[in-house]
Amino acid sequence: MSVQAAIQRGYQAYQRGDLVTARATLQSVQHPQAWHLLGLVERKAGQYGEALNWLAKAERADQRNPEIPNNQGRVALDAGQVGDAERFFRRALSLRPNWEPALTGLGKSLNQQKRWQEARTVWGTVLQQKPQDVSGRYNAAMADVELGKLDEADAAFSQLLENGVDDAAIWFMRGRARCEASRIEAGIADLEAAWTRRPEPHVLKNLANTLWMAGETQRFERLLSSVPDELALMAVDLRGQSGDFDGARGAWEQLNEAQRGQAAALAIKSVLHRDLKQIDAAYEAGEAALAQSPNDAFIIDAAACGRLMLGDGSGALKIIQPLRAAEPHSQHWLAYEMTALRVMGDARYEHLVQLDNHVRPYELPVPDGFSSIESFNAAFLEALEPVRGFTTHPLDQSLRLGQQTSRDLVTTPDPVIQAYIKALDQPIRAFMQDMGTAQDHPLSARNTGRYAFNGCWSVKLTGGGRHVNHIHSEGWISSAYYASVPAETRAGESKSGWIKFSEPPFPTRPETPPEKWIQPEAGLLVLFPSYLWHGTEPISGTSERVTAPFDVVPV
Repeated sequence: MSVQAAIQRGYQAYQRGDLVTARATLQSVQHPQAWHLLGLVERKAGQYGEALNWLAKAERADQRNPEIPNNQGRVALDAGQVGDAERFFRRALSLRPNWEPALTGLGKSLNQQKRWQEARTVWGTVLQQKPQDVSGRYNAAMADVELGKLDEADAAFSQLLENGVDDAAIWFMRGRARCEASRIEAGIADLEAAWTRRPEPHVLKNLANTLWMAGETQRFERLLSSVPDELALMAVDLRGQSGDFDGARGAWEQLNEAQRGQAAALAIKSVLHRDLKQIDAAYEAGEAALAQSPNDAFIIDAAACGRLMLGDGSGALKIIQPLRAAEPHSQHWLAYEMTALRVMGDARYEHLVQLDNHVRPYELPVPDGFSSIESFNAAFLEALEPVRGFTTHPLDQSLRLGQQTSRDLVTTPDPVIQAYIKALDQPIRAFMQDMGTAQDHPLSARNTGRYAFNGCWSVKLTGGGRHVNHIHSEGWISSAYYASVPAETRAGESKSGWIKFSEPPFPTRPETPPEKWIQPEAGLLVLFPSYLWHGTEPISGTSERVTAPFDVVPV
């Protein structure tokens, strides 16, 4: 059989899904086209490593064919190797500029890296070639949501729906855009439409959270009571996040026997016992879950907390360390490691948690266009009100009895809000300069001297409001800026509204109380590592406290 005949036979087998015949036919053919096809065969088989090996061999032999790096990019995306995928797609585009398949792949890789401005540019180029391309229109609009161009995104999603593209993802993203634009009821209607069309976990989470924040408690309860069986455990978790621990425990008991015996169910049971301060029960459920699934991150979290609550710091550290090694920049596992070291009385804790060096207050420079910090704060408070939208706190965050803005302030066009974002540069750079670049510490080792915002929002605490102790898992440097503080906070007699550091959100043996406090005042900015536990004491009465926190990451 000739080379071309073998390649043709292998291709036909690949086309009809007969991968065994395709492999057998192509593996003996010494030709880059055969190796290219073998890469596609292994991709279809889900063998991404083998697929990339064959494609690399084909690319070395045929360096002018853009289809090879384009397919390398597609396989890398399948394998979750997003940076490699970007590199492959850019290689394909260097061989064939503005080639739509490679542009589409590049756009998807940039989406996954959350590099939204670059992604939006790529999707715009795709649409120049194919103005009616549904994927391009959807992805361009999705990037617009992330960039804060909410009206443009809303219009684009609406046009897709009017064109008959009735897809749950479009309803979901338009719902997000409308909620972030403070069009809450319209956003809820879209999220409900997405849920009706595709009852998936991420839709349930977002719809439940939106109903909860909008104060729609009856609709929230109806939603959780009507989920399909495969999402019943998630509904239990969402009830627990709402603070209804007894209701969540009751719903957990209503699960069928097979569901209750699953590792994930046992981990959620452990979390509920933790929230109820039932330490022994939390430990037992966490250990039972860990015995079934020793490598699952959520289950390790539950088991580690159980061990820390019982004072077994070394046991917690043992199951945390593999995740710390695998995800060295994870703020979550770093916080757990530090808590374990503190419980153990290990001297390494003092090196890692340098409160005097790494928790620093700054006076915010007066933003451009204002004569004083007082005049800025007055204008800032006014500018924040239209973007609050919701009536109560999110389900999965630290806020209790307060409101949070519905969109990222970094992409909010209001000039007063943008003046705030600009004014933050000076203290952020001062903090990076102060921390240094020592490579033996997880904070300073990441210091490149450059940063990017990874979210900025505003919180208004009302009577009884507080932040439970937490960390910022997506950050590197986190913050609290105080635009307004109540009189009781300024008086300082009860530490009402003060920010505290180093106390985990669960009890431990021995106890691990706060190690540092800072008294807020209007105009004060506090910067600290994202892995550091922090929370606040409640404010009382009719008091209000308004902050504008943010996270930054190194670039």
